Amino acid sequence: MGPVIAFIVMYQLVDVPDPTALAASEGQPVTLYYSDGSVLGTESGVAGSHELVTWDQIPQTMKNAQMAAEDETFMTNSGFDLKAIVRTVLNRFGGGTGGGSTIGQEYVKNATGNDQPTFSRKAVEMVQSYKMTRTYTKQDILTAYLNTVYFGRNAYGIKAAAQAYFGEDVSKLTTEQSALLAGLVQLPGYANNTAYQQQRYNYVMGRLLANHWITQAEFSSATFPTPKANTGTGATTGQDAPDRQYLMDAVMNELNEKGQSAQSLSRSGAKIYTTISPAAQTDAEQSVAKIMASDKEYPDEGAALVSADPATGGVLSYYGGDGSTSYDLAMTPEQPGSSFKPYVFAAGLANDPSEIGLNTVYDGSDNQNIDGQLVHNSDGEGAPQITVKDAMTKSVNTVFYRMGAQVGVDAVRQAAWDAGIPKQITSSLGASTFDSLQNDDPKTGQGTGTTELGISIGQYPVRPFDQAQGYATFANDGKYIPLHFVSKVTDGSGNQLYGFTDSAKQAFSSDATTNETIARTVTASMTDVASSSSDGLRGDRPNAAKTGTAQYQNSGHNSEAWMVGYTPQVVTAVWFGNKKQPAPIYGNYKNGVGKEHGYDVYGREEPGYIWQDYMNTYLAGKPAEQFPGIPESSTQPTETPTSSAPSSESATPTTDTPTTTATSSSRHDHEPSDTPTCLVDCTSTTETSTSRHGDVGAGTGGSQ
Repeated sequence: MGPVIAFIVMYQLVDVPDPTALAASEGQPVTLYYSDGSVLGTESGVAGSHELVTWDQIPQTMKNAQMAAEDETFMTNSGFDLKAIVRTVLNRFGGGTGGGSTIGQEYVKNATGNDQPTFSRKAVEMVQSYKMTRTYTKQDILTAYLNTVYFGRNAYGIKAAAQAYFGEDVSKLTTEQSALLAGLVQLPGYANNTAYQQQRYNYVMGRLLANHWITQAEFSSATFPTPKANTGTGATTGQDAPDRQYLMDAVMNELNEKGQSAQSLSRSGAKIYTTISPAAQTDAEQSVAKIMASDKEYPDEGAALVSADPATGGVLSYYGGDGSTSYDLAMTPEQPGSSFKPYVFAAGLANDPSEIGLNTVYDGSDNQNIDGQLVHNSDGEGAPQITVKDAMTKSVNTVFYRMGAQVGVDAVRQAAWDAGIPKQITSSLGASTFDSLQNDDPKTGQGTGTTELGISIGQYPVRPFDQAQGYATFANDGKYIPLHFVSKVTDGSGNQLYGFTDSAKQAFSSDATTNETIARTVTASMTDVASSSSDGLRGDRPNAAKTGTAQYQNSGHNSEAWMVGYTPQVVTAVWFGNKKQPAPIYGNYKNGVGKEHGYDVYGREEPGYIWQDYMNTYLAGKPAEQFPGIPESSTQPTETPTSSAPSSESATPTTDTPTTTATSSSRHDHEPSDTPTCLVDCTSTTETSTSRHGDVGAGTGGSQ
């Protein structure tokens, strides 16, 4: 009788949310601030966010789509689904999350702003939803929900969403458009992710068919309704720059992952204080524009830049593109090529420190058969006897491929995860999450459970943001601290709603000295890369960096190019490639070797020049700091070949960039030498489902 009595008492006490009042509270301006307190921009609802539409103005296809997406029994249930609630309770006792809400419950949650994952909240929400069904008709409830729910893109309510995604009046929405919009309500923070859009559209269309709300013929003839470009209509910035929208979206997505939804922030008129330096942000935008200005004849080429303070994890500047794409290039996974090699070395130092060190000698000659795979170098930079330090500087693929074989792919994955590469990613079809750095099935988007040795030369895609995170851990003496955009959030009255409080964690070893040794040794391996690639910093400022390039299929041209590096004060990752699809990339800015116009871009060129220009500008006037030395107590192998090198299978060195022969859709070919003399290059693949404009979740990162 206890639950029954509690239900009756709560029924008498709870209020039913007023849809008109809720609509008025949505879409209040949210202000974002730079680290110095000046205004970065504002987020506000798009046109129509406060305009309510009537039941008759909403097409039946939209009503059906929303029920198909969230609550198929809406028209007949009592405001809650008891079976779904029981499933949710059992799921939560088993450590799971979510599930079990009807449209009525979701409306109550939106109205109250209470999204705490507690049973007490769920119980009150259930009673309020039940009372709504006794107070209003089903038509009233669904209309209220569609008038106030958040669809992403700063669009509160279906009228605003129709405009934000399709530039249409709500009454003109098609079945396909309705299906997409209804699906986006589940995770509006992913509303601009093309793979997620497709996955949710497919799901809702399938449920419409299953419920006989569309015919088989309508289902079969339907086509995906591509939304218009995200112009950020509901956001304004101090400079009204289109590229700033990626930054502002990244800030809002970070807060959403921390439990601060866009709805709740808007409702409170939140003030968001970011770590972004206004001077550094301007430096980043100007450096990209300076180098990219030479490549205007290649309009589909673009760049991304992420820069952060490795000691605090605060992002200093962020450039996700020029505003011409619906996706953020800094959050788009791409093949890292040789810029992944520092994680291979970290794995070697962590797992085989008696054999692998800075001065360990390997056979770095070309055309070696390693673990059944023919591995190439590029431009003759290899040698039968070469130290790890020189192999990193010259980007000798055979050395790091063999090192990866020596320690194993699992150790390489773990070192990358420890440094901060996200461990969990979302499948390319948006259906599920799985461990990163493995092959995926192009048909299902699921991980196959197989990781190949090509990981050692950058086979698996990562985001520019991830690379900034991983290298920040090296720069911070092996201490992982999450890169973040937000320092704190307050409501309109100054009450703090959120604050960044994560502390640094040892990434590679629980022993502080060992952990420090690994990070400092990796840093020492990269101190000559930038200068050898003509990308060194002004005044010979000490830096550690690594270039990377990935080849476009087997064309001999490149599709991705990277420069990632740091000083003790700042870490910066730069990616350069085609904005829309994997394609050859060419440059006109400056080529140290070969033709001056239309040259194949390697990491040392466009991305290297952007990195160099930004770092020089940002660091101007700041002291030139030295990297700390490797602890004397650590044991470093002397110049003695490891047991796995030299290899009798190796050939005379002729080139230095790998052009391994791939035998599947995964990528383990061709990774370039990143020295100025490199002419041929790097990793290629036919697997594009996760490497281009797919999904990557925030992941756990670090040593978590």
